[in-house]
Amino acid sequence: MANERIISADSHVNPPKDLWTRRAPQALKDRVPRVESTPAGDFWIVDSEVSGAIGLDASAGRKPEEFKAMGLTYKDMRPGSYDPKARLEDMDLDGVDAEVLYFGGPVTQYPKDPALRQFIVRTYNDWMKELSDAAPRRLIGLAHVPLVDLDEGLAELERVAKMGLKGFHVDPFPDERGGKPLWDPAYEPFWSLVEETGLPISFHIVGPRKTNVRETFMNPLPGIKETFIAITPLSIVEVVSTLTFTGVLERHPKLRYVLVECGIGWLPYFLERMDQTFAKHRFWTQSIIKEKPSTYWHRQGHATFIQDLAGVAARHRAGVRTLMWSTDYPHSDSTWPKSREALAEHFRDVPAEERALIAGGNAAALYGLD
Repeated sequence: MANERIISADSHVNPPKDLWTRRAPQALKDRVPRVESTPAGDFWIVDSEVSGAIGLDASAGRKPEEFKAMGLTYKDMRPGSYDPKARLEDMDLDGVDAEVLYFGGPVTQYPKDPALRQFIVRTYNDWMKELSDAAPRRLIGLAHVPLVDLDEGLAELERVAKMGLKGFHVDPFPDERGGKPLWDPAYEPFWSLVEETGLPISFHIVGPRKTNVRETFMNPLPGIKETFIAITPLSIVEVVSTLTFTGVLERHPKLRYVLVECGIGWLPYFLERMDQTFAKHRFWTQSIIKEKPSTYWHRQGHATFIQDLAGVAARHRAGVRTLMWSTDYPHSDSTWPKSREALAEHFRDVPAEERALIAGGNAAALYGLD
């Protein structure tokens, strides 16, 4: 692995503390996201409400016994979270050639005021373009497209596609945030636009449905937090099933999608489960798809993993060309600064050509980095 090109298909940012305050118009300057420092750590505040704490999202390089859900500050954070020069230095230390960059901060927390919401999202996406421009072949910033209002989402997708960003992510459960569920026919213009832009659409893991994340992490009962963390990746199966069985992937064969930070070990089982469902139930349910569900996955799906020995062992069932490794820097699950060692453990019995695809080749092809 020493000389092979490796690309993290899922890394993250924590935006600069003043990203929104320094760009805010006068009408919004007291409501935009800002960081407030307290004895309990730094917190993001949006429109006078606490949006998030600095903790697990800034824990790369720390020992597990040092992790905390909150209580860290921007001074505790590695500058590579927001500064491109420091980011490249940390990537060099880790032996990582390029990173696909996902969200951080309050960009996925949607205030009800459309003007404020749009300013937050657009400012973030503009910054991701600036970050990418600092090292275009190494920093692959992805836009965030909100789906709480479909017209807003369509407009922002058109805008970021023209900006030259190489992909974007959306909430996997928009109806939990005030939008429509992904199976709603109202999304058809959106799916058509995604296919037209050619940009991969990503669904990053969030909390399981009907879970109050803040209450979960404040709950003192032993086991509650671990239960949440352990099961969160598996909730993404709903997205795969929805896109497949509602015919989105069949109607839009050039649409490519990515499941992010959800691991890959569950894929062989769930592909088999969908195929069994199709074989046994497609008649009475009057299925609208024409191929086995697994066909659409192998044609259009991708998934990222950080550490998943079981998934790599079963890579042929999931499809070698659908799998992409990641470091998750600077989050608590990150393999930084020993990512090449982590990869070597996964690839002990993997042929070189397959190793090259999973470690970077598939991401390079998906995001046009070749």
